[in-house]
Amino acid sequence: MRHTPNEIWSEILENLNDTAQQDVYLHQAVPLSLTADALKIAVPSAYTRARIEERFRTDIQRVLATLIGAQCVFTLTIDESVARGSEDPNAIDSEETSDQVIDQNQVSVSAPPSPQNQTGLNSRYRFDTFVVDTPNRICHATALAVSENPGRDYNPLFIYGGVGLGKTHLLHAIGNRLSANQPHKKVLYVTSETFMNEYIESIVNRGSAQGFRTKYRTADMLLIDDIQFLERKEGTQEEFFNTFNELHMNSNQIVMTSDRTPNNLENLEVRLRSRFQSGMVAEIGMPQYEMRIAILRQKCQDQEFENLPDDVLSYIAEVVETNIRELEGTLVRLVTQATILKENLSLDFARQVLSDVGTPSPMRDRKTATSKGIQMVVADYFGIEVADLISMKRTKELVQPRQIAMYMCRELTQMSYSNIAQAFNRENHTTVIHACKQIENTIEKSDEERQTIIFLLDQFR
Repeated sequence: MRHTPNEIWSEILENLNDTAQQDVYLHQAVPLSLTADALKIAVPSAYTRARIEERFRTDIQRVLATLIGAQCVFTLTIDESVARGSEDPNAIDSEETSDQVIDQNQVSVSAPPSPQNQTGLNSRYRFDTFVVDTPNRICHATALAVSENPGRDYNPLFIYGGVGLGKTHLLHAIGNRLSANQPHKKVLYVTSETFMNEYIESIVNRGSAQGFRTKYRTADMLLIDDIQFLERKEGTQEEFFNTFNELHMNSNQIVMTSDRTPNNLENLEVRLRSRFQSGMVAEIGMPQYEMRIAILRQKCQDQEFENLPDDVLSYIAEVVETNIRELEGTLVRLVTQATILKENLSLDFARQVLSDVGTPSPMRDRKTATSKGIQMVVADYFGIEVADLISMKRTKELVQPRQIAMYMCRELTQMSYSNIAQAFNRENHTTVIHACKQIENTIEKSDEERQTIIFLLDQFR
């Protein structure tokens, strides 16, 4: 079992958003020690410590609490002997970056653009480590086709879905496959925030504008994560529009991810949304129960977690329905606590450690709301059975509670319309869209109904 400070720190970085994963200051940090109560991290300077404290403390502490427990705190100590670049090729000296922070809509400029031979890809994310099931089968097949024949049938490829469902994994897998098969191809992975930061830096440092454009417009494949970040960034949208056109005109492949469909990116220019829809738009959905088991087994193999009982894996798969990131994080949290406390990984121990996961209660955090939990709360409130709530019956006593439950799933979870439809045994996601619109109209027109819905939503907030 893997439970060293380095491995826990790697898990934390992996569970942060992609912008954090590319942050130069985090890559200067070196884990020193881990106990049940504290993770101690060394950084080379007070400046680096201040930047990490300011930008990432809250998120790091949140992930650490998930992995180890709320009692475990994150501490930073200064150690000048720590190599300032760590082992990250993009890391630069903190003194060199101190003058690069500019005040432009409170955006901080990150490290300079990487050299052209650096792809930004994570070698851990490959097609052979991606678990395929019905909710992501089409998306996986399309991504694989793009990696083998870029710039042809699916250009651009636009992948959308909720947080932690594997969009970034597929993005890296596409790039890694092309790089392995055609090493001479220039593959470039970035987040849209990184693209924006480098664009701003090219404006501030006027001599670097041509280098910025050359970097992006000469890529054989551009992989850009979280494209929704460009909403309301008019200048960056203009630059990306021109970059997109240049790449597409030369039949160079573009792959983007988003948490929404192009049509729902209302604060992007129409011409950008139109181009995003000109190729293939593919949804990636929440994995079903059997797939969640397979994902947990894959994680056990990757992390060298040995001899985990099947009933423990089944329990985790049952209580975590939100996303893959939380699913894997819950597994790591359980194994880490068992290791630190020297406990056997039994079903009873899992239930004890994960008692705060997957159980509907009035004090529950909205991020942990699940379709099953919402169905139970709504059914209990209206005095009906969950089986009837998710049945095909259309009696008056069931229709509105069902619509409310669907609306709550959309409001409280990261589930797509298709995932919600599946949770309610519906084949067509338009049923869910209609239900949400009906409840939105009800909220506007009826004070009494609005109070009922607010009360039910508050059970998860």
